[in-house]
Amino acid sequence: MAIVRPIVECNRTQIDNGRFYLREMVFGDPTEPQHSAALSIVAQTEEAIAAILDREKPAGAGDAATAARIVSAIMFVSMAASVNAGLETEALERDIRTQISLLIPR
Repeated sequence: MAIVRPIVECNRTQIDNGRFYLREMVFGDPTEPQHSAALSIVAQTEEAIAAILDREKPAGAGDAATAARIVSAIMFVSMAASVNAGLETEALERDIRTQISLLIPR
Protein backbone atom coordinates (compact mmCIF):
# COMPACT_ATOMS: atom_id res chain seq x y z
CA MET A 1 0.00 0.00 0.00
CA ALA A 2 3.02 2.28 0.27
CA ILE A 3 2.96 2.75 -3.51
CA VAL A 4 -0.82 2.58 -3.93
CA ARG A 5 -1.79 5.11 -1.22
CA PRO A 6 -0.19 8.24 -2.77
CA ILE A 7 -1.67 7.38 -6.17
CA VAL A 8 -5.15 7.04 -4.69
CA GLU A 9 -4.72 10.27 -2.71
CA CYS A 10 -3.64 12.16 -5.83
CA ASN A 11 -6.50 10.70 -7.86
CA ARG A 12 -9.04 11.72 -5.22
CA THR A 13 -8.01 15.40 -5.01
CA GLN A 14 -10.22 16.03 -8.06
CA ILE A 15 -12.32 12.91 -8.46
CA ASP A 16 -13.95 13.69 -11.81
CA ASN A 17 -10.66 14.77 -13.37
CA GLY A 18 -8.94 11.69 -11.95
CA ARG A 19 -11.60 9.37 -13.37
CA PHE A 20 -11.39 11.08 -16.77
CA TYR A 21 -7.59 10.77 -16.76
CA LEU A 22 -7.86 7.03 -16.03
CA ARG A 23 -10.34 6.53 -18.89
CA GLU A 24 -7.99 8.35 -21.24
CA MET A 25 -5.10 6.14 -20.12
CA VAL A 26 -7.07 3.03 -21.04
CA PHE A 27 -8.97 4.17 -24.12
CA GLY A 28 -7.05 7.20 -25.40
CA ASP A 29 -4.71 7.40 -28.38
CA PRO A 30 -1.37 5.88 -27.27
CA THR A 31 0.49 7.93 -29.89
CA GLU A 32 -0.35 11.20 -28.11
CA PRO A 33 2.56 12.41 -25.94
CA GLN A 34 0.53 12.78 -22.71
CA HIS A 35 -0.98 9.33 -23.17
CA SER A 36 2.45 7.82 -23.73
CA ALA A 37 3.77 9.56 -20.61
CA ALA A 38 0.84 8.26 -18.54
CA LEU A 39 1.44 4.70 -19.75
CA SER A 40 5.11 5.07 -18.85
CA ILE A 41 4.12 6.06 -15.30
CA VAL A 42 1.87 2.99 -15.09
CA ALA A 43 4.73 0.75 -16.25
CA GLN A 44 7.10 2.29 -13.69
CA THR A 45 4.49 1.81 -10.96
CA GLU A 46 4.01 -1.83 -11.91
CA GLU A 47 7.78 -2.38 -11.90
CA ALA A 48 8.03 -0.87 -8.40
CA ILE A 49 5.16 -3.04 -7.13
CA ALA A 50 6.74 -6.14 -8.71
CA ALA A 51 10.07 -5.37 -7.02
CA ILE A 52 8.37 -5.17 -3.63
CA LEU A 53 6.39 -8.35 -4.22
CA ASP A 54 9.49 -10.21 -5.35
CA ARG A 55 11.44 -8.95 -2.33
CA GLU A 56 8.69 -10.00 0.08
CA LYS A 57 8.10 -13.42 -1.43
CA PRO A 58 10.47 -14.39 -4.23
CA ALA A 59 8.44 -16.47 -6.65
CA GLY A 60 10.00 -15.62 -9.96
CA ALA A 61 10.03 -12.41 -11.97
CA GLY A 62 7.07 -13.44 -14.10
CA ASP A 63 4.85 -14.11 -11.10
CA ALA A 64 5.73 -10.80 -9.43
CA ALA A 65 5.20 -8.87 -12.66
CA THR A 66 1.83 -10.54 -13.25
CA ALA A 67 0.71 -9.90 -9.67
CA ALA A 68 1.84 -6.26 -9.98
CA ARG A 69 -0.23 -5.85 -13.13
CA ILE A 70 -3.26 -7.25 -11.29
CA VAL A 71 -2.64 -4.88 -8.36
CA SER A 72 -2.45 -2.01 -10.85
CA ALA A 73 -5.71 -3.10 -12.47
CA ILE A 74 -7.43 -3.34 -9.08
CA MET A 75 -6.25 0.14 -8.19
CA PHE A 76 -7.17 1.81 -11.49
CA VAL A 77 -10.56 0.13 -11.91
CA SER A 78 -11.44 0.97 -8.30
CA MET A 79 -10.50 4.62 -8.78
CA ALA A 80 -12.32 4.93 -12.13
CA ALA A 81 -15.54 3.08 -11.26
CA SER A 82 -18.66 5.24 -11.09
CA VAL A 83 -19.89 3.29 -8.08
CA ASN A 84 -16.83 4.48 -6.12
CA ALA A 85 -16.99 8.15 -7.16
CA GLY A 86 -18.57 9.16 -3.85
CA LEU A 87 -16.19 7.21 -1.61
CA GLU A 88 -13.83 9.04 0.69
CA THR A 89 -10.14 8.38 0.08
CA GLU A 90 -9.80 6.15 3.15
CA ALA A 91 -12.80 4.01 2.15
CA LEU A 92 -11.43 3.57 -1.36
CA GLU A 93 -8.01 2.62 0.05
CA ARG A 94 -9.66 0.02 2.32
CA ASP A 95 -11.54 -1.44 -0.64
CA ILE A 96 -8.37 -1.67 -2.71
CA ARG A 97 -6.45 -3.17 0.23
CA THR A 98 -9.17 -5.82 0.70
CA GLN A 99 -9.04 -6.79 -2.96
CA ILE A 100 -5.24 -6.95 -2.98
CA SER A 101 -5.20 -9.05 0.21
CA LEU A 102 -7.19 -11.74 -1.57
CA LEU A 103 -4.56 -11.83 -4.30
CA ILE A 104 -1.52 -11.50 -2.04
CA PRO A 105 -2.06 -12.89 1.46
CA ARG A 106 0.22 -11.49 4.14
